[in-house]
Amino acid sequence: MGLLSNPQSRQKLVDAVTKYNNILCALCYVVGVVWFLALAYPPLNARTYFSENALLPGVVHSGFSFDDVPEEFISEFKEELKKEKRNVPRNWVYERFREIGLETYIQNYTVKYPLHLVRGQIVPGQNVYSILRARRSASTEAVVLSVPIRSKSSDLPPTYGGIVLMLGLAKYFSRQPYWSKDIIFLVTDHEQIGMQAWLDGYHHVYSEYIRPGDMPGKSGPIQAAINLEIPSGNIKYFNVKIEGLNGQLPNLDLVNLVVRLCQKHDAEIMLHNNKDAPHWSAETVAGYQQSLKTMIKMMWAQASGLPSGNHGLFHRYHIEAITLEGIRKKKSGQISLVTTGRIIEGIYRSLNNLLERFHQSFFFYILPGTQRYVSIGLYMIPFAIISIALWVSLGQEEKSSKKSDDVKNKSDDTSVVKDKADDKDKTTDKDKATTKDTEGDSSEAVSGDKLNVDSLNKLMDEEDDFDMEDKPQGVLTILPLLLSSCIMAILCYTGPDILAGMAVPFKMNIEDGLFYGFLALFTASLLFPRMVARRTAEDNRLLFDWALLKTITLIFQSLVLFSLALLNISLAFFLAVLFVPVSVIVHPSKNKLSRWSQKFLLLLISPLSILFTAAIISIMDKDNGGILGLLYNGWSTLSHGLLLSMVDKYFFGSWLFALFSFAVLPNWLTLWGISFCEAV
Repeated sequence: MGLLSNPQSRQKLVDAVTKYNNILCALCYVVGVVWFLALAYPPLNARTYFSENALLPGVVHSGFSFDDVPEEFISEFKEELKKEKRNVPRNWVYERFREIGLETYIQNYTVKYPLHLVRGQIVPGQNVYSILRARRSASTEAVVLSVPIRSKSSDLPPTYGGIVLMLGLAKYFSRQPYWSKDIIFLVTDHEQIGMQAWLDGYHHVYSEYIRPGDMPGKSGPIQAAINLEIPSGNIKYFNVKIEGLNGQLPNLDLVNLVVRLCQKHDAEIMLHNNKDAPHWSAETVAGYQQSLKTMIKMMWAQASGLPSGNHGLFHRYHIEAITLEGIRKKKSGQISLVTTGRIIEGIYRSLNNLLERFHQSFFFYILPGTQRYVSIGLYMIPFAIISIALWVSLGQEEKSSKKSDDVKNKSDDTSVVKDKADDKDKTTDKDKATTKDTEGDSSEAVSGDKLNVDSLNKLMDEEDDFDMEDKPQGVLTILPLLLSSCIMAILCYTGPDILAGMAVPFKMNIEDGLFYGFLALFTASLLFPRMVARRTAEDNRLLFDWALLKTITLIFQSLVLFSLALLNISLAFFLAVLFVPVSVIVHPSKNKLSRWSQKFLLLLISPLSILFTAAIISIMDKDNGGILGLLYNGWSTLSHGLLLSMVDKYFFGSWLFALFSFAVLPNWLTLWGISFCEAV
């Protein structure tokens, strides 16, 4: 206790505790990141398996033959594409389904583009769908086979192989008596917009921007869907796409079903165009690198929040769906359309065996390969360890602030006691040296002592008031910064409509108007700490309770990351890797180099820097013509991607733009404000 009463000793203890907490924060962060990345190593993950035994993919017998895929369909479809030029041959598809003898319908819909992208114009569209009614049920359940129909001028790979294959499968399926579920054959226009219009019309959902027309023909609740992106032939391998809107994933049993049937027919299947590591080298360094590359690619696609195919829009209706993409080889491929048809037949015969919806297997997982998976019970542990660094830092700020106040109060009390003791000694010496005066003189001396005590107390109160002004505390001191960050979040979220409306009178490109408007908004947010915080008169220091502000920031960041991890673990992981270390080290400092270093790190993890880095990474596999070309193309990709993220918010209900507006930006702004505060 005597050692702790010394202010210098107590300060050394505070410094030691701070150093220990910093080491603990760094250790938690490094261990969590390394552990998370190590999950791609096969001994640390698990092999996929079927939870739903009713699928029975191993006992499926395929009877699909070449006679059901007439080659003249392909040449005929190509001729129709030439005739239609920019349009797609919907009528040709409609007539082919009618010839097979199925219930065939055309769904009309209209699209109203937001943000004045198509000024005052409503774009029409049509979907063609056909229903094969099951003979053994009363249309109580259904499965969907869809193909996007693309014009000749489309930048995306052609899908007429998938359309011809769909017609062949419809013809073959119509002759089979064992179907217990309706099969819906769907050909969509305008890519994901057409799919969203069909799903909205099927489920009676109406929005301001996509207005589906009436659907005269319907079936029961949809249990599963397969979206095909198949070229005309010469398929080298299949690429399976699983990521849906806002990072949703299909039930793992459906993925396992597609992978297992492809392997059964000796068709190579990959995830994000990456081969699985061979089983004999899976536990080597090269095998681990291959698995890690696949896992990172899958996490990158999931973190974007964008659906990797038309299947991604089914997930919001609790319909399990994937996209099977055929990658074509120029000269000759190993997989024919007949083999592809047999794989699709096996998938739908397995789905026909389902007695209930997919529910047993995992909905939250990460795939380092087509046959290995990391469940939520495995990846949440290292993610939690990364986030523990925030709570350790939170406790550090509270203890440091409290102990520094205790040290200051203790030193003040010690000085007061010492002054009183000195005064007492001086009074005693004076009494011994002088003689005793009259009673009146004695009373005058006593009143003088009282006056001296009152003056000392008054001086102590003035010193305390000075200390409180020198070190402001309380919610009122940080309220302007908190309110300004909330205002910037609201302006960011509501800004697209305002900026687009301002761009129209000036005849400015909407994309450029939005992009440069957000750049101006971000630049203005950098100046907010100096505009709203109180300052001292002597050295122009910002005055606010930075410890309380950082405490609130760390708590908010922890809640956001843990909540996001339950919805989109990939996005939560990447944000945690970027924000956690910088959030821990940001603190007031008297050293200018330390303050500017913190500001530089904060600029590197700002929302603008994160999006720009993501844009550069997304185009690195393309020919950009050097570093300068890469930066320029990344800037253009950022501008276009920002517009698409806002359009996705209006069309499909994507919440990525809202997340950055109401969570990432305010959290970053409070950290940015702390970096402007100097140590007292």
